[in-house]
Parts: sequence; C-alpha cells; structure tokens
Amino acid sequence: MKKIGQISLMVAAVLLLMLAGCKKDMKQVTLNPPASSGLTTSTNTVVLDSTGGGTKTALTFNWAAPSYGAQVIATNVLQIDSINGNFSKPVTLAASGAMTYTMAGLNTVALSLGLAPAVAGKLQVRVVSNVNQSTGATSVVPQVVSNVVSLTVTPYSTKPKPKYAVPSALFLVGSATPGGTATGWNNPVPVPSQQFTQIDDNTFGMVIQLVGGQQFLLLPVNGDWSHKYAVAVSSPSPGGDVFVPDAANNMNGPAASGLYKIIVDFVKGTYTITPATATDYPTSLFLIGDATAGAWANPVPVPSQQFTRISSSEFKITIPLLATGSYLFLPVNTNDWTFKYGGASATGGPLLVNGAVPGSNTPGPGVAGTYNINVNFFSNTYTVSK
Repeated sequence: MKKIGQISLMVAAVLLLMLAGCKKDMKQVTLNPPASSGLTTSTNTVVLDSTGGGTKTALTFNWAAPSYGAQVIATNVLQIDSINGNFSKPVTLAASGAMTYTMAGLNTVALSLGLAPAVAGKLQVRVVSNVNQSTGATSVVPQVVSNVVSLTVTPYSTKPKPKYAVPSALFLVGSATPGGTATGWNNPVPVPSQQFTQIDDNTFGMVIQLVGGQQFLLLPVNGDWSHKYAVAVSSPSPGGDVFVPDAANNMNGPAASGLYKIIVDFVKGTYTITPATATDYPTSLFLIGDATAGAWANPVPVPSQQFTRISSSEFKITIPLLATGSYLFLPVNTNDWTFKYGGASATGGPLLVNGAVPGSNTPGPGVAGTYNINVNFFSNTYTVSK
C-alpha cells in the first residue's frame, strides 16, 4: 500500500510539471480587427418585378471578410433597414463574399420595411462582423462594421389581381331575398341588411335569410340596373358558381329556405352559398364595460352605446371612452351574457368569442377621448381609432 501511494505521488508530480511546461509555451495572440470592411452592390437602383415568380436576380452585394491577424470564428451578418431606421431591428442575412437577392426576396424585404408598391423608396445596407467567443459570452473584440450602402428600390404588390374590377360596394337583389317574389326585385334594396360586407380588397360577404328555390343578382350600385353581376350558364349551381359582369342569367339560390352565407370573390370570379349560424353573425351590437359611461350595467343605455349596422355583418360606433377600464361587445341588450365578443388589444385585432375573450376583457384605450370602433364579423377583426 505504501509503494502504491508513492507511485501515485510521483505520477501527479510529473503531470503538474507537464502542465506547467504547456502553460509556459502557450502564445498569447492579439487580434487587430480593421476599422471597417468595404461593401459594394451591383446596382444602387432597382425596379422589382414578379416575372417568373420573382426568381430573377435583383442585385448582388460583394464584401471582403475582415482580417483579424489570426484564425478566428466570426459571425458576419448583412443588415438591411429603411432609410430612417437605425439598424436597431434590421432584416438580416448571413453575409458571405457575394450575396445575391432575387426579385421576390428583395421585394419581401422592401415591403416588410414599409416601402409602398410601385413607389421608389430608400433602403440602407451594411455588414457587421463579430468574433465568436468559445464560452458563448459576449465578444470582447470590437465588432467590424462596413460602410453603409444606399439603395433606391421600387417594390411590386403581392396582392392577388382581381379577375374583374372590384366595385366600392355590393348589394343583393332578387326573389331569393326576404322580400320574396312580392318585393324581392324592388330596386333599391333594403340596407344595410342587403348590402355586402367587404372582407378584404377583393372579397365581399353577406349573411342573410334566403327564400328557397328562388333567384338573385348582385348589384354594384343600389337602385341602378345599368350594371349587374350574373351568370352566363342557364342552370347555375344553387351552392355557387362563376359570375360574369352583365351576363344574361340570374343566379340560383339554395333549394331550402334558411340562413346562408354568400361569399363573392373578385379574384376567382366566383360566388359561394353555404349555411350559416345566426350566433356567428349578429344583427345588432352593443358596447358594455367600465371604459364607457354606462359601466357594466346591462341592459346598456341606447342609442349611445348601440352600434350602427353599416352592412350585413359590419358595425361601427363613435363613443367617448375612459382612460381606464375595459369593455365587451354584446349581440343583444336584454341582460343576456350568453354571447360576448372582444379582443386582447386596445387598438384592435382578431375578434374573439365567449371564452376566448381575455378575463380582463377588451382593454380601454389608455387615454380618454372619443373613439371609432369598427367590428367586422366576416374578417373577424375589430379596430379602435380616434
């Protein structure tokens, strides 16, 4: 046992001497990064286009990696920002000697940075290089930042192009509407119940009680027969079909009477008819909450806290709101809390229903004043603005 202990001590001593020798022989390297590294571009002005899906090359950046005087692992990042930005939240791309952007790629960047389609805008670009620390800690070596290159970029719109020109409004007329064969073809039609809600730039929607086995047309101007949207076929499907401006035939409604949702898509040039649920599309709307003068008393005071229905499924109210408190949207004003709507943002966003509404309800604006609240049950959104 004594001999084994002596051998262990001798081995430990030898290891200590070896480590000391290694430490003595290690060389300290001082990194000397340059102040900057040049960045150039194949062009400073580019008009982007979507030809071939935007796969054509828009421009190429060239950049020489900085020399630190020793072999190091560096992270090099190309940063793109708006001309008024400060590179605090830039769009980034891993940097190499040559970096190519396609038309579609640069277009996505330009739109995300706030440039408007078909309008020349300004962007700024640079490369930042950082030496990586093996421990993962922040580098003590100063970062190398290239010169800033200015670009003039004209992006293109990525929104789908409509098959037909999109009207500013759309109305439903015909014997399939609640007026039936007696008054359904009267023009102008009742509004807002027979005015479509605009869902987006190219789509309209409506929820309405339809009379089974009857027909209808779409009108861009209420009270005017000069133009209409109809069908070219003699027997259109009762569930929807292709529509054509000023075609010869009426559209067929569903065989059975009931509540239906009609969607008109000007990109595809189609309309669809599907059954609807009444609770998803209320016919009236009220504002309640301690951000309002009426607080949480239910029923609420009307007409001051009743929305105006501006189309079949869109509501708007202009009302003073307190700086603090919250609120909800109710479809009925009869001390009924069965259905409620709201959101998670003070400025608007997705429209939430029942249990999805935050427990704290829709937050008030934070600053007292008169606000416009718009609720769209087709796009399932709400907006709050002054």
